[in-house]
Amino acid sequence: MNESPNPPVVYRYDRFPQPFTCDISTSMTAGNSEFHMHNRYEIYFLIDGHLQYFVENVCYPLEPGSLILFSTNEIHKAVNSSGQPFTRLVIHLHPDFVRQYCTPTTNLLACFHRKPGVSNLVPLSGAQQKKLLSMARETRQAMQRPGEYGSDLLAAASILQILIFINQAWQKAAPAPAAPIPRHTQAVMDYIDAHLSSPMTLDSIARALSMDKYYLSHTFKLQTQSTIFQYILVRRVALAKSLLAQGYTVAETCHLSGFNDYSNFIRTFKKVTGATPGKFRRPL
Repeated sequence: MNESPNPPVVYRYDRFPQPFTCDISTSMTAGNSEFHMHNRYEIYFLIDGHLQYFVENVCYPLEPGSLILFSTNEIHKAVNSSGQPFTRLVIHLHPDFVRQYCTPTTNLLACFHRKPGVSNLVPLSGAQQKKLLSMARETRQAMQRPGEYGSDLLAAASILQILIFINQAWQKAAPAPAAPIPRHTQAVMDYIDAHLSSPMTLDSIARALSMDKYYLSHTFKLQTQSTIFQYILVRRVALAKSLLAQGYTVAETCHLSGFNDYSNFIRTFKKVTGATPGKFRRPL
């Protein structure tokens, strides 16, 4: 029997022992207090509480029942300005695990493959919110029985049902509006995004925006609970991941993403992503 020239991709659990996670937790602060990104897709559902969620250079207000999605290159950060605890469901998905189940008519990653910072928020009806939570609890129940016959497949089947459900809701939903970001913080984000490849300091940004650097730094920190430097760093790493995926060499990516020091680039990239740049480069 002749082998197929293009055998199907088979997800290897031995290589990626945790293809997905599904957690429900309550806290006063987000798990990551800085602007960050993941190497996995993220589904975030706010069960209780109120948050502001920065994604790229936009901000989404999250109320109980809000569903928001993040791709692997979108930088994001939750801000809890209410001072009250909040409860959320968070699902992380390994890209290779999801891809093996995509078909020509059902792209389970469609809701993640969009312009960064656009259409992240998916409105759900009350009935849809209950259904999502029910499926998530079924997933968790199966995951909490490791080694039991069929538990791994039941968990995977529940995750696939969640992805189908979310994609259907995302396709039918009108784009949810983002909340306006305060003018000075928006100006800083827009300037940084437009000059990622160029050298930047707090002084140079303040001069370009005709603002006092101390006021600028204080205002940005107050409104985002992060620093301008941290925002620049993560935005440059996100750009680097995108360039590597396009086939640029590590050296080219270092220069094009604004890191003038190669050693610093490697060190910073690994700190933010957890892996070296070479892991993300698409071979030509």
